[in-house]
Amino acid sequence: MLGMVLLTLLSLFTPAHADEPAERRVALVIGNGAYQNTAPLANPPHDAGLIGETLTQLGFSLVGGAPLIDADKGQMEQAIREFGRQIQNGAIGLFYYSGHGIQVNGTNYLIPVTANIASDVDVKYELVDVGYVLDEMTHAGNRLNIVILDACRNNPFARKGTRAVSSGLGQVLAPAGTVIGYATQPDNVAADGAGANSPYTSALAQALRQPGLDLFGMFNAVGISVKQATRGQQQPWLAASPVEGKFYFAGEGDGAAQPAADPDTVFWDSVKSSASGDDMRSYLVKFPDGKFADLARRKLLTDCDALAARPSDPDRIGQGVEPQAMDSRRAIAACKLVGDDRRGAFLLGQAFESAAQVDAALGAYRLSADQGYAPAQAALASLLDAGRGAAADPAAAVGWFRKAAEQDHAPSQLALAAHLESGRGIARNEAEALRWYRKAADQGLAEAQAAVGRMIGAGRGAARDEAEALRWYRKAADQGVASAQTRIGEAYAEGTGGVSRDVGEAARWYRKAAEQGDAQAQYDLGWSYQFGLGLPADSRAAVAWYRKAAEQGHAKAKTALATLTGTSE
Repeated sequence: MLGMVLLTLLSLFTPAHADEPAERRVALVIGNGAYQNTAPLANPPHDAGLIGETLTQLGFSLVGGAPLIDADKGQMEQAIREFGRQIQNGAIGLFYYSGHGIQVNGTNYLIPVTANIASDVDVKYELVDVGYVLDEMTHAGNRLNIVILDACRNNPFARKGTRAVSSGLGQVLAPAGTVIGYATQPDNVAADGAGANSPYTSALAQALRQPGLDLFGMFNAVGISVKQATRGQQQPWLAASPVEGKFYFAGEGDGAAQPAADPDTVFWDSVKSSASGDDMRSYLVKFPDGKFADLARRKLLTDCDALAARPSDPDRIGQGVEPQAMDSRRAIAACKLVGDDRRGAFLLGQAFESAAQVDAALGAYRLSADQGYAPAQAALASLLDAGRGAAADPAAAVGWFRKAAEQDHAPSQLALAAHLESGRGIARNEAEALRWYRKAADQGLAEAQAAVGRMIGAGRGAARDEAEALRWYRKAADQGVASAQTRIGEAYAEGTGGVSRDVGEAARWYRKAAEQGDAQAQYDLGWSYQFGLGLPADSRAAVAWYRKAAEQGHAKAKTALATLTGTSE
């Protein structure tokens, strides 16, 4: 990106202590990014917009009423001619350009978006000579010219045989009354910037607004900020001929010394509008304890969430990603920089788990669980229960499941109930198990609804009630729980739970569950085919369904299959 400001002052200096411009101020702002025949640039339109807005606030009127974005050669030359006309008769003129720029045989050129350079011969026909702008300003009769170049000045046509092109822009001898500021040292390449604006443009916009900074003080503030923000990788440069008097963009102020633009703020301004997590990470690497570190981490949480949250996660921001499809390397990198945020730590745990780094996952889940985040408490409990990342500790698992369950985390309520029902890690208590199953079921958790139906239907934890059991089975079946569909089929086959016997309806429910792979339903459907219960008798269909159930280890299906085929499979 090339940023160029050419400022012409008709007067030698602004009136003392003037906070408002006394002179007419005119600016031409150009930002070229949508290149058609070389690599496009994302930043120039943003840079031009930022500088245009800043200059308007400082009393400049823009040629054309707004920045000129993505201009071709004819549009640029026409705008420059109009700019030259408007800055005559005592106006202060400022020219700003952002886009590709190159040096050819010692001459600096601006590159229109339609430029197509196949050889050095094409340069003068396709590009705009910087000298053209200087000529317009000189002819206007202004006494002070300021040129500022902000560029990622690699040769965009390097592969097309432009051998006379040099890296970086060349240093231009400053004509009388002219100051030329470069974003970096001549013949060097400046940074394009990690975010919406380059480091140089961000620093420039901030410094331009500071009252009390004269022309050279403004350049000095920008230079210090850019050097600090890029850690010395980019060092702005200034060339000048003698200049009479002083000029203040934002007024002389109260005369107090003004601090240089804060590099932390400058860098943040360059990335804060970016949607890329890489930009937030870049800020945190440079300023881990910066003024905007917490905000950067919150933005990173969005990136972390997009990479590590699962589709079933009710707190997810985006669509979520299944563990097997997760890019765990990127997810870990993104979530690590979120810091000790409890959701960020939980998502980091999921990323580690997806990468089979279970020990690291356990630590991340614990960090989040200790902050009271229920999903992390449940994830930690699951690892402890299974003995993954640490020795199996069912009692500790029950403790974490309980913490999450008490926050109405339905999956944890289901898990706690299962442990209470089985007596794993805690004394067996069917009544208490049923109480927690109900809590999860009341939140709509299908597996819990099926469990309530199963326990009530068997009279465990409460008095037996087949009708209520069937009502819970229906809730679970409506959400696709195969075991519940099987139980409904069996209720119709037997005429229990308050429904009349209906073998056709029984077969219909068996098929729903069997097609989902439920072994009991496959056996029941095979039985229905074998004996023509609700279906036409069909021994071949019966064998097929018995075989599916037998392959899952269903003992009765194995026996039935042997009876029908005369062999033991």
